[in-house]
Amino acid sequence: MNETRELAKFITELRYQDLGDEVVKKAKGLILDLFGCQIAFATLPWNKAVYKYTLNKNSASRGCTVVYYGLKTSAEDAAFANAVFGHGFEMDDTEMLTASHPGVAVIPSALAMGESEIISGKEFITAVVAGYDAMLRPGIAARSMMMRGFHSTGVGGTLGSAAAAGKILGLDVDSMVSALGIAASESSGITEYAISGGSVKRTHAGFASQSGVRAALLAKFGITGPTAALEGKKGFCHVFSDECSIEEITKDLGKEFRIMLTGNKPYCCCAGQHTVIDAGENLKNNNIKHEDIEEIIIEQRPREAINLGNIIFPEDIISSQFSARFGLALRLVKGSNGYYDYNEKNLKDPEIINLIKKMKYIPDEKCEKLKIDDGGPALVTIKLKDGKTYQEQVDYAKGSIQNPMTQEELANKFRGLVSTILPARRVEAVIQTVDSLEDLDDINRLASLLVSNGEV
Repeated sequence: MNETRELAKFITELRYQDLGDEVVKKAKGLILDLFGCQIAFATLPWNKAVYKYTLNKNSASRGCTVVYYGLKTSAEDAAFANAVFGHGFEMDDTEMLTASHPGVAVIPSALAMGESEIISGKEFITAVVAGYDAMLRPGIAARSMMMRGFHSTGVGGTLGSAAAAGKILGLDVDSMVSALGIAASESSGITEYAISGGSVKRTHAGFASQSGVRAALLAKFGITGPTAALEGKKGFCHVFSDECSIEEITKDLGKEFRIMLTGNKPYCCCAGQHTVIDAGENLKNNNIKHEDIEEIIIEQRPREAINLGNIIFPEDIISSQFSARFGLALRLVKGSNGYYDYNEKNLKDPEIINLIKKMKYIPDEKCEKLKIDDGGPALVTIKLKDGKTYQEQVDYAKGSIQNPMTQEELANKFRGLVSTILPARRVEAVIQTVDSLEDLDDINRLASLLVSNGEV
């Protein structure tokens, strides 16, 4: 019992010097990665709609930056817009145990509140690390929420955002308990988008980040939350999940930072299918041409199959990003699953459609028995027209914590996303500033680098 309070106490007492070099390095890589996503995706149609919404309610007296556009608004609204931008095209960081994207909920909250409170780079990093723990620990405790159709980013992101914002506001333990409790009451998000589409999925991170900032501010001004908001009989874990592991909330608290469980995405699609794409890429090394394929069999665990096997012929871009068949066909036909590959033209490409028709997607016990808890393992079999059969199994995709992207690969991903948006010198300035974030005395300097000179 008292898990909510123990987590709140940990958040309030955490100091930069408690983190260690590896945790700081990890945080920097995730921060840079998200900034690239935010800047690159800010002008996508659904994100332009969010910007116009934010602009419409803007108060010029507020001083928090909306990335790319440079609009100054409230901490709540900046967190909302920037979180939606970062989650706008399925390339943001991923924690596979919860199948959630913690960075898009936590980092925009910390940046917005950090600008408002004029904090240092060390304080920013500390708040981000605290936010990841506050989001992922309850998320892991209630991880079966996914099987009920909840979107774990939207559900748990409020907690991570509240922790980051509350840490920056200097909340005491009682107020942090309330912030987490208020945030838990705003937790929400359903995954019907993975079946019937809709762009609302992009906004889930925004709702979570904005709600967390609001929860921290409400707690600061005296609104109270339930003292057992996470572990209580009608609390976060028991309400969202049929099976709970409450002990995960405080397991090794302060000794193992959950930010270390978060991976990065090299591809612009749901992380659960990255092993499928990697398997397809490995199979191509056998000089397989898509024209020669008779049949493809994709085998994954039921968890991945539920999220990735329902959409056969996607009708819009977001549904294509949640279709393992489309993702694999895109790889085999076009050779890439990057930002510019998920487009309307490829949705209608006859070669891609023809290859999808040859695929079977099977929720298979072989993958279930692999006991790969957080890798989304995949077994892909390709049968050729000449009778030859090739098979490839991938347990951990590139970018996962077991097969991580290097710091240089993350920097190159950032460059690839923003090089046509920011001047070359600014691109390198962002990379260098994040790399030396612990030396920054005012986080506003970093925020000022994330603005484009382009027109809306």
